[in-house]
Amino acid sequence: MRKQTIWVGFLGAFVAALMLVGACTGDIKNGLTLSGPGGGAAQGPSSGTGGDLFSTGTSADAVLTLEPKIATIEVVNGVSSPVAFTANFGDVQVFPGTWYVDRTDVASVNAEGLFSALNTKGAQVKLFAKANGQVAQALVNVIYKKVSDGGLPDDTKNKLENPVGDDASITWAYPYNNTVWPRGLLAPELMWKGGGAGDSYLVHFTSGILDIKLFTQADNSAYLLEQPDWVAVSESGNGNTVKLTVSRLKKDEATAKKLVDHEWTMAKGSMRGSVYYWVNNLGRVVRLKPGQEAPEDFLKTANVNGCSTCHAVSANGRTLIIGGDVAVSKFDLLNNQPVFSTSSVGKSNRNWAMPAISPDGKFVVENNAPLPGPPGGSDGMFDSDTGQKIPMSGLEGAKLWMPAFSPKGHKLVYVEQNNTHDLATYDFDLALGKASSPHALVAAGGDDALRQICFPSVSPTIKGGEMDEGKTWAVYHRGTTGSLDTRFGPGDLYLANVDTPGVEIRLANANGDAYPFAAGDRDRSYNYEPTFAPQASGGYMWVVFTSRRTYGTKLTNDKNSVKQLWMTAIDLHPEAGKDPSHPSFWVRGQDSNDLNMRAYWALDPCIQKGDTCKADSDCCDGSPCLDGKCGGPSTCVEVGQYCEATVDCCDPEAKCIDNSCDYDMPN
Repeated sequence: MRKQTIWVGFLGAFVAALMLVGACTGDIKNGLTLSGPGGGAAQGPSSGTGGDLFSTGTSADAVLTLEPKIATIEVVNGVSSPVAFTANFGDVQVFPGTWYVDRTDVASVNAEGLFSALNTKGAQVKLFAKANGQVAQALVNVIYKKVSDGGLPDDTKNKLENPVGDDASITWAYPYNNTVWPRGLLAPELMWKGGGAGDSYLVHFTSGILDIKLFTQADNSAYLLEQPDWVAVSESGNGNTVKLTVSRLKKDEATAKKLVDHEWTMAKGSMRGSVYYWVNNLGRVVRLKPGQEAPEDFLKTANVNGCSTCHAVSANGRTLIIGGDVAVSKFDLLNNQPVFSTSSVGKSNRNWAMPAISPDGKFVVENNAPLPGPPGGSDGMFDSDTGQKIPMSGLEGAKLWMPAFSPKGHKLVYVEQNNTHDLATYDFDLALGKASSPHALVAAGGDDALRQICFPSVSPTIKGGEMDEGKTWAVYHRGTTGSLDTRFGPGDLYLANVDTPGVEIRLANANGDAYPFAAGDRDRSYNYEPTFAPQASGGYMWVVFTSRRTYGTKLTNDKNSVKQLWMTAIDLHPEAGKDPSHPSFWVRGQDSNDLNMRAYWALDPCIQKGDTCKADSDCCDGSPCLDGKCGGPSTCVEVGQYCEATVDCCDPEAKCIDNSCDYDMPN
């Protein structure tokens, strides 16, 4: 039977007449407005909306389908051709009222079902159409291809595409094999040791939906990816693995050789929030959002002068506590202004050096570890607005070393002030401001090289399912007693389960225990002060830490001259005895000429969805302030925003993880 199309010939004219009547009378047939393709609806960049047109003779049990069911678009050097889709009930073509795609950053569809790639990246895109109460789906494989010839002759390019053997004269320096990258970063710089003027290279990225060939001459043994190329590499697909190969043709030689063959994993999403760290050279805390070209010197803008070191930041990004030699102890990050100084209550500002600060910024617990400064000196807990000690906090008489709150405020992790210096935790009731049930988690140990536990930080609470109460972890570094000060002694990163005492995991991949560093053992055991991001994102938890390792061929001095921020991905569901970390990457945007350290990670200094607000401008992500809350009532929640359960999330592949719609870790 020949398929009917009801927008042609006599039948089309008949229905057009019905449309005219419907336009005048507002007649509705079977719940669908009779209208033509497009229906006069506005067409956005990612979807089209029009009226539904159908045949009254269509079977009541007919199923809406799209043709073709699967299609492929190749983007070649920024150019592609669109694909036209049709929707059908049985043998009758219809014009759905709504078309949309799930990857609006990759493709768009108009009201007539014309699917177009945006030509910037690749992915398997789901195309949807809605009509007559049904939803139909098709798949479009958008394959992204690019060739940049770098001005090299065809013969040279052919040799680079067909290398013979490995190049033993080259040592790869950065980035590391098996790195997990989030979206939204500045492009990394590829670096290696060896090579010379006049050598030619091919940097080649491949995956199932990506093929980028970048031919170049790199006389300085480095190649900084252009940002659009990095966006295509890191954001194509949906949490896929990308293969990197680099081949080299030495000047005046007949054959090329392979320099490196790596695999990288691209996370499904971007990291959230900003990193606050101390720049030794400035003597000041600055703020860097991953993906920014340079940090924001916000304290200078607010005329806060003097040494603002020994800081802490609330997880909600609203409050900075400074324990340095400045006339401010509490700083409002949303309004960029000082709030309170401990000197007003007769205390030194150093008393609040590197304290625990509750996620809402309300409570401060002093740090009593014997660190330079010195910080601390008092037991108990304090009101951050007044500096007054809070009665009956459950911390009376307790002087904690390097305390830290969990992002939800339900745990307070610290190092015990005794001869053993074990890692320990309190349960904490944020609403009541009360700590209870102190208990040890991990023993410091007897081996002096690993005895001291330093600078714990607490993870977001990650659930394995809707009924799972979730697990919380603490990351910290271990080292000699001298590693309390990161100028002295070795340090390596570890992870402990906050819910189950006795579970500790060495983060060997993040540390680089077995990695073939270009600098060899020079780069081992110089990792300190780790801090968790307060929210998981892209299928991983994220940790920023201080390291004295070399950075490719850019920073190769001894450990006393190098101090930079690095990040690592941590699997969402760590298991005892299995390293959940991945090789680390340097945080681009920081100044490589500075000594940077003690990074705190916080959400952006605005009000998160679901929290109390006064005006739309208070809210993150452009959420409106409705009924006193950012976001207000909504039918579903976008990725990165507040949720109560997985059913709240708009994206069917997302889950409600730690009250934020996000993607689970890859299988």
